[in-house]
Order: sequence, then structure tokens, then C-alpha cells
Amino acid sequence: MDPNLSPANNKSINPEKNAAINPKVNWNISPEHNATLNPDTNASINPIIVNDLNPNKNKMLNPMYHNELHPQNPNWEGLFVFDIDDELMGYVSSASQNVILYFDRSYKWLGYFVRSGKGTYNFYNTNDQWTGQFGCYDGITGFNFFEKGGEWKGVHVK
Repeated sequence: MDPNLSPANNKSINPEKNAAINPKVNWNISPEHNATLNPDTNASINPIIVNDLNPNKNKMLNPMYHNELHPQNPNWEGLFVFDIDDELMGYVSSASQNVILYFDRSYKWLGYFVRSGKGTYNFYNTNDQWTGQFGCYDGITGFNFFEKGGEWKGVHVK
């Protein structure tokens, strides 16, 4: 793995070292502090209301109907999810410009991210419930995955 892609080695993509990509410090990228990024206050980014953003209502986004979106497909193209120790923990597939599917290491579909703003994504489970978790672009090549409240556990997508 390229060490420049690891937040442990590259301070510019580590939210604990770079305030611009840390939602606890930069409220512009926090759905808890920025109403335009929060699906509870912005209906245009809420997949319960907007069917085009919901893989359960839009078969074109659903990996169970379109297996090219599933990481077990030999022609799959996507990114990898790593934990704080840079160990593989899952996969993501871009279903559209606004929807990214998330799978665990065993290829189980866990849910999906919906674009909420430039470089920010809210995470929904497969039951279409917003978990409060979200992703923020790291400024280089992927994004960091934050828990509700903006807590970063080291999970990053590359």
C-alpha cells in the first residue's frame, strides 16, 4: 500500500492533524452543525423522500439487482475501506454521482452513503435509517468515515 494514502503516515489526510477535514473543528462539514448537510432538515438529500437516492426504491442503485456494483463481481470497480491500522475492513462502490454503496469484508451489504454536500456523505443502513455517521473527503483521494458526533475511529476509504 502507498503510505501516502494512510492517515497514520500522511498528516494532510488525517482529521486529527488537519482541522480543515475535521468536522469537530470545521462545522461546515458536520451534518450536526450545518443544516444543509443534515437530511432531517434538508429534504433534497433525504433518500426516504428522494427515491433517486435510495437503493431500496431505485433498482439501478441496488447491488442485489445490479451485481456489477457488488465487490464479489469479477468486473467490480470500487474503493477499499481500511481501519486505523490500515487493515482491510470493507469495500465501497459508486452506484451514482450521489450514492455510494458500503460492504463489509465478507461482502455483506451494510448500507449506503448519500452525498450531502461537496465532499460529504451521510450513511444509511439497509433499512434506510440515517445512522448519524458520515464521510468527509480527505482532500486527496478518498474520505474519512466519522461516527455520530464527528468522532473519527480511523476508518478511511481509498
